[in-house]
Amino acid sequence: MECCFFHTLDLKSHIVLFYFFVFFVVHFFEWREVFMKRAKKIIIGTLIALGLLYVILIIVAYLPYKTTPIEELTGKDSKFIEVNGNTVHYTKQGTGKPLILVHGFAGFTYTWRYLIPLLTDHFTLYAYDVLGFGLSDKPADGEYDMGPHGEFLIDFMDALGLPSATLVGHSMGGIIIAYASIAAPERVDSLVMIEPGFYNDPGPAFLNYMFFPLDRIMARQFYTRSMRERFFMGSFYNKSLVTDEIIDAYMIPTRTPNALEAMTQMMGTVGLKQYPGVTEQITRPALLVWGERGPDDPMEQATRINSEVKECKLVTIPESGHYIQEEKAEELAQIIKEYLQ
Repeated sequence: MECCFFHTLDLKSHIVLFYFFVFFVVHFFEWREVFMKRAKKIIIGTLIALGLLYVILIIVAYLPYKTTPIEELTGKDSKFIEVNGNTVHYTKQGTGKPLILVHGFAGFTYTWRYLIPLLTDHFTLYAYDVLGFGLSDKPADGEYDMGPHGEFLIDFMDALGLPSATLVGHSMGGIIIAYASIAAPERVDSLVMIEPGFYNDPGPAFLNYMFFPLDRIMARQFYTRSMRERFFMGSFYNKSLVTDEIIDAYMIPTRTPNALEAMTQMMGTVGLKQYPGVTEQITRPALLVWGERGPDDPMEQATRINSEVKECKLVTIPESGHYIQEEKAEELAQIIKEYLQ
């Protein structure tokens, strides 16, 4: 039979244990009070540090941000039209069937400068700045998700007096024109989707839960020149095409009134999202154009979208990055003409 531990101890050991027990009991509440005082100090210190950090973040978020009046940024082809109480910037060039060009998240009408001259003999091209981008209005409380953007595109067509048109969209613009075709399929003759971002990498999950003032700080970061340069260097196949002139041009919309407020709103509502289930709802004929980066690019997105859209034709362009209209404008123009004629 095993003996209890205490039964194996001699008298001296029992006395030592008793001494430590009494010592612990006597000092327990003293230690507890010291611990609570230190914990209280740590908690208060932490709260003060967090408060100071929050104040610093607010200061950073609202550092002076220089803007330029829209009138000083317009080009010779600039036009403006009122749509649902908002002023929309667009250009109109060419003759023939109407094509409406919709840019991507980092773009504006400038992104079509190479493509438009190649199509003006065949089509009337309307390139517009999506609400919140370019030289169009940027309401701080605007609805910037893709569904409302698609409905707004139909309203833009109403303002132009266009009963129907072919919609051409790049990246985010490809998603917008898809939503427009779902909202009013009778108004859309066909779609030309240039690398639409339905299934882009969503990035870190926390980016979809931006809160004040981090959303505003992220918006400021997105509008820095260094961020723009990194973005385009990662988006172009031919890196030599990413010149200072191009980066400076794409920086123009970041200096417009309310640009920062609008981008802050987008950080909280749009984020880095995917749009599953949209492609299956497209009922209009669609041309899908994708750039071939090389053997290491599996083109999974292109294959998936092509399989999900009911009536879709996939055409790939070798040695082209995300900005096909910048890198391979002539090839893209020829593909569009052959598809639509």
